[in-house]
Amino acid sequence: MSLDEDGDGGFQQFEKFLEAWSRRDFLKRTGGAAAYLAFLAGGVEFLEACAGGGGTQNTAAKKGGHVVEGNFSDIRTLNSMLSSDTASNQVIGLMFDGLLNYKKNGDLIPALAQDLPKVSSDGLTYTFKLRSNLKWSDGNNLTSEDVKFTYALAYDPQYKDVSSPRRGDLSKYIGSIDTPDPQTVVIKTTQVYAPFLASHGLYGILPKHVLGSMDGKAINTADFNTAPTVCCGAFKFVKWDKGQQVTMARNDNYWAGAPYLDQWIYKVLPDSVAVTNQLKTGEIDVGPVDPGQFDALKGVDSVVMSEFDVPTFTFYAYNLNPATNAGKLFADKAVRQALLFALDRQKIVTAVYFGHGKVANSVEPPTSWAYKDKPKVLYSFDKAKAESLLDGAGWVKGADGTRAKNGLKLKFTMITNAGNKQRESMLTVMQESWKAIGVDATPSLIQFPQLVSQIVSIRTFDLFLVGFNWSADPDEAPLYHSRNTVAGGFNGADFKNDQVDQILDQALSTVDKNKRKDLYGQFQDIMSDEVPSPVILFNTGIYGVSKRVQGTDFGPFNQFAQRPWNHSVWVTDGK
Repeated sequence: MSLDEDGDGGFQQFEKFLEAWSRRDFLKRTGGAAAYLAFLAGGVEFLEACAGGGGTQNTAAKKGGHVVEGNFSDIRTLNSMLSSDTASNQVIGLMFDGLLNYKKNGDLIPALAQDLPKVSSDGLTYTFKLRSNLKWSDGNNLTSEDVKFTYALAYDPQYKDVSSPRRGDLSKYIGSIDTPDPQTVVIKTTQVYAPFLASHGLYGILPKHVLGSMDGKAINTADFNTAPTVCCGAFKFVKWDKGQQVTMARNDNYWAGAPYLDQWIYKVLPDSVAVTNQLKTGEIDVGPVDPGQFDALKGVDSVVMSEFDVPTFTFYAYNLNPATNAGKLFADKAVRQALLFALDRQKIVTAVYFGHGKVANSVEPPTSWAYKDKPKVLYSFDKAKAESLLDGAGWVKGADGTRAKNGLKLKFTMITNAGNKQRESMLTVMQESWKAIGVDATPSLIQFPQLVSQIVSIRTFDLFLVGFNWSADPDEAPLYHSRNTVAGGFNGADFKNDQVDQILDQALSTVDKNKRKDLYGQFQDIMSDEVPSPVILFNTGIYGVSKRVQGTDFGPFNQFAQRPWNHSVWVTDGK
């Protein structure tokens, strides 16, 4: 955690706290789960929990039994075109396949499509051929009309009322979708759109025969969103006990063959420490590992763990809407920069994440080929610099120690999701660090679904702390382009910058990798200067898997919704 080192209440207090409890006891109580807020807008999602691991493949697979996967966040929806968080996408990925999927290294592979699409010489037309004899779980044929309907929800004006986080991009770049026969889908883009397949080719396909008669507003509130009657993934919906678990059963009509397992259960637990503890006891079979308990879990014979780099970062974002009180506080770039200089992020990585992460210098994760390690402005921990920036911007400390300007106090509330022990601890660190420079920041913990709603729709927050998970493509328009400030979009912070918009659009319209990398370098330079949503660290993925579970294959790009190995998982005891 990052707090002051000069003895006025920051990091030294945290160190004393750890000494008083002992680090091990502190971890057991307040833990640290690799967690994030994930929104997936074609390759990007607010991340609730990050980790990765795996079991082993075995040709002696047994049929039957179940797997319980634990996490500390409930889902929000089971509609793939409405979902914007990894918790929901994780469950959606078990029940709905897309045209394509990811290998764990980020390579695209076919799913409902027979193969990767044929792309026209001008780069504007994508022709997909669906696998033959695709079936919904109710026995109805899955056809090209289902694919067209699914994408129409996020781009067709007929469905403008659908609150999809993908609308900002798809309504701009999809020109038309044709279905010349039940197995053929032809998607034409309005211009060359480099990340189309990686960012938008993987959405779970929805059943037109169930939802097709509804208008946009009705789809937003359809019963299907919480209890889908038909599915096309490896498993089908059985029951969602809100706040407790989602139960799924084998889909015998699955195109890749019926799964070995009878059931897959997504279990909701109170916090990240509970997830790790239940991995130890065997109450759950799969789950993200709390970084604070990583070493302890390594000694548990019944659990296999792995850790790897992921396209994920943890960041906080200011509400920059000028109509809000927060918008007035954070409009000045000097304030945003000062708050970042006041944080000792290396100590956050060390003390909160126990070294399972890396201080971030950029908004692009290191897994991206466009990553720039040293953009225009670099931020180290510098309290004097932070105070100098605030002084220069006219924010003066009052008798109560809080800075103010023109009668407006530098006072605000910070929100994150309860149960994510890393984030809870980080808010405390941020509060103490900023108090040391005359800023009054109050932590507030809310449930993950409510946090996502705050970001994508309600938007009354001052500052939120979350995580973001990206696709294999470096496009970050879903989070930073002004067109995605629309309702349901990921740019809930209301960041708008004409130059950023222009650069992101240029990068999307060329397939020349070198040109794109140069443009994304310019983008990273601007973001390092503007810091509308400072990235604290790049996370690592950590997953624990019970040795009774075989066939998992977690990796950087398939730990959440994209899990092509789901149907191959089996349990050694058949239970």
